Amino acid sequence: MVEGYELVEYRDPKGRPFWELTTSTVNSQFQKMLTDPKKKLAARKMIDQISKIYDYGLKVASGTSKLRCIDSKIGLYELKGFDGANREMIYAICQGVDKIVLLFWFKGHQGSGNISKEIERAKRLAVIARQLLETER
Repeated sequence: MVEGYELVEYRDPKGRPFWELTTSTVNSQFQKMLTDPKKKLAARKMIDQISKIYDYGLKVASGTSKLRCIDSKIGLYELKGFDGANREMIYAICQGVDKIVLLFWFKGHQGSGNISKEIERAKRLAVIARQLLETER
């Protein structure tokens, strides 16, 4: 555990792992999405987007409207297109085996187009996600 955070592992339909960075392994944000009847479809669409990243790789996926690279040096990306204005900040690396960590969900397209607060938070969480992935090896 780093700074009170843990990784919860999930699998895409092909059995490839992805993680969620959370402070509560019992009641995390993604777990809530999976169990909420109104958000379950959005969670499935997000998993489909993650599968496509695994299928085609970060570079190809970043060339689409579904994944935006925010900071390639630290592996910070914005996952889009799974549920309207909803977005997910993710930490993703491609070093032999791709690894994706869900950082947090937020609303995009709220008029200003300014997500600088989310980016600053995501940068800090990406570092924590990297540290936790390194300790799992």
